[in-house]
Amino acid sequence: MARKHPDRLIVNGAFDPREGEAGLERLEELHAEWNLRGVKLYTAEWRGSSKGWKLSDPEAQDYLALCERLGIRNIHVHKGPTIWPLNRDAFDVADIDHAASAFPGLNFIVEHSGLPRLDDFCWIATQEPNVYAGLSVVMPFIHTRPRYFAQIIGELLYWLDEDRIVFGSDYAIWSPKWLIERFVDFQIPEDLQPEYGVLTTDVKRKILGLNHARLYDLKVPESAQVPASDAAAAA
Repeated sequence: MARKHPDRLIVNGAFDPREGEAGLERLEELHAEWNLRGVKLYTAEWRGSSKGWKLSDPEAQDYLALCERLGIRNIHVHKGPTIWPLNRDAFDVADIDHAASAFPGLNFIVEHSGLPRLDDFCWIATQEPNVYAGLSVVMPFIHTRPRYFAQIIGELLYWLDEDRIVFGSDYAIWSPKWLIERFVDFQIPEDLQPEYGVLTTDVKRKILGLNHARLYDLKVPESAQVPASDAAAAA
């Protein structure tokens, strides 16, 4: 698909530090072929007798150093719900803190916002300015648990601000269209607004696309931009 539509698709890669030197070479080969802009990682994947790994492992640090050297800036990490028989603890967010501090030139996009460890994630993201919240898995709650979704998005906006929250659709499970439409129309309930504030159109624009566009150096039509004065005020 990327070869057929090079102007519409960006290819991200992946790595598993348990592959050692062979994996480092493979990552370099992938980058040479696709000009990778990011990677997606699953720290709870099983491999032989290993039931998972951490970004703080020395082997993982070698891979992150290679990403930095190659210019692969966006490190997407699955830190959220899991399924049997994977170990939920292997998706713990604590290793994000170590990696983000060690590699300030990389962006760590924590997919699923660390659920069900939202508090731990928020405290880490407050300390580390290169940590972002991905809304995959979070977004569907807008339909089944709208008040719970309002609390999650409210906490993320309080701790991270609107510049470090990025849309995620879980598109392989369903079409993203209904999630986008619901989010565009969504508002934090009035009784929660004194604590969490309101979702403005500009905040929604950032979350739905502008923040990702900045991470991936994508050109955005002027009509979709947030006015410069508002952006400056937010900064």
